[in-house]
Amino acid sequence: MVCFCKDLELPMALPSTTRDSLRVDAPPPQLSNMLKLMKLNANLSARTDLNLAEMLPQDQNWMAANIVAQAPNGTLPSDLPSGGGPVLALAARLAVPAALFPLDDLEALKEELTQAILSLEENVMAQTRSLPPQMPQPSYQHLALGAHMTLALRAQGLCPFEVMEMELNESAALGDGGTSLAKQNATLQFASRLPKMRLPAFGLPPAQLKLATQLAGLASSTAALNKPPLTPAFIEQLKSQYKALQSFPVPRTKTPLPILMALAAEMADLDVIHEAFGEDALTPAGQSRINAMYTHWAKKRIAVPLPAAELQSQFEMLPEVQDVLEGGRVTKSSGPGLMASMSTQMPPPPVTPVLEVIAALGSVMTKLMRQKPFGACSACDFAA
Repeated sequence: MVCFCKDLELPMALPSTTRDSLRVDAPPPQLSNMLKLMKLNANLSARTDLNLAEMLPQDQNWMAANIVAQAPNGTLPSDLPSGGGPVLALAARLAVPAALFPLDDLEALKEELTQAILSLEENVMAQTRSLPPQMPQPSYQHLALGAHMTLALRAQGLCPFEVMEMELNESAALGDGGTSLAKQNATLQFASRLPKMRLPAFGLPPAQLKLATQLAGLASSTAALNKPPLTPAFIEQLKSQYKALQSFPVPRTKTPLPILMALAAEMADLDVIHEAFGEDALTPAGQSRINAMYTHWAKKRIAVPLPAAELQSQFEMLPEVQDVLEGGRVTKSSGPGLMASMSTQMPPPPVTPVLEVIAALGSVMTKLMRQKPFGACSACDFAA
């Protein structure tokens, strides 16, 4: 059974109306520039695109030949559809709800989904009625964006707050008020040297890049299903399941779905904000600390090397080599299954948005409150 239990400490986890009194500056562009520079500061000797150019054939004939060998009576389009076809794309979309709800048992699905919606409205939305049904104000968005940047920089080994404290402490010891541009630039000297780097031309031709991306996407889609191997029988099973869901009655919710999804997104942002800036991020003291960090970084001169940044955007398009190889393996061994997936249009069942919203709320609440909101408990009004 699925429920949002009453004994969860929801007020501490939900976005508060205090967000409307936030006064947080916009993150300075220097933070995003630092992210671009630090990504480029990685090991450029491992040219992933050149490795792919050596591993992949010159065209898509090899893939078509392998599929035709296993499915001689069928043909594939010249470009592999994203996700491996409509059936697999829908399966990947419903992978998370399928882990929470019995999609293959419509009676049980109706009962559990009804209970989940009632529990959500009574135990969660009843405590959010004071929240304005609108998008967060700019300061909240600034806070969330800065939090994501801060966590990304920390993952690279650099904390914006630690850099600020270190430079302010050093400048204070030297009698400097912290405004010395020379002192700030000295911390990031490599930024001025990076534009002088001479990188070879991008090695992967567009056709091979597209094929690599498609194969990698196919590998991730089949992994999301967690039901290898991909066979025509499995595709037919999915088609039958989703065809039955097409006639499943869509339950009504008091709160519009866009507001529920916006709530899930805000709760996810709140979790990131607390992780990056601390539990006091929404307090005046927390806002002052964040704005001080933004102001300090806004004084820095961080040059963004345009040629290197353009090259980096191409690097970001490349999948991992292992994903490409796995995609090729799946493609070669699952030709008949792919043919079955691509042979039928499979529109999402009408109930899909409801399932996605409930699953999103459950996922973020589980992470935010560090306890699972799904399952019967002593506080639940529903019978198991």
